[in-house]
Amino acid sequence: MDTASIERLIQMEAALNAWTELGDRAELLLEQMEAAAPQLEALIRYYSSPQWQLDYQRSNRGEYPEELPQGVLSEDAVFDLLTQLYAHIQAVKALDERMKAIP
Repeated sequence: MDTASIERLIQMEAALNAWTELGDRAELLLEQMEAAAPQLEALIRYYSSPQWQLDYQRSNRGEYPEELPQGVLSEDAVFDLLTQLYAHIQAVKALDERMKAIP
């Protein structure tokens, strides 16, 4: 029996299984992100609006209850989220380029 062939099949079967699972997980995540896109769009519009500035100032003056979550009013939270999403998009583009380069 050809040991190299068997080992190759084992490795390729493992690759197929791993990437099938990753693909399934990615598909689910992308579906969830697409469904939540209107929330993200609303968040971006809010973050770049005069209303955000007013809410930010009110928060700094202590006009909101302390127990009210106000992470969206931090200057970095939304920016960090958008930066993270941009990095994910760049990673997918890089993976796409890598896949295109396979003969």
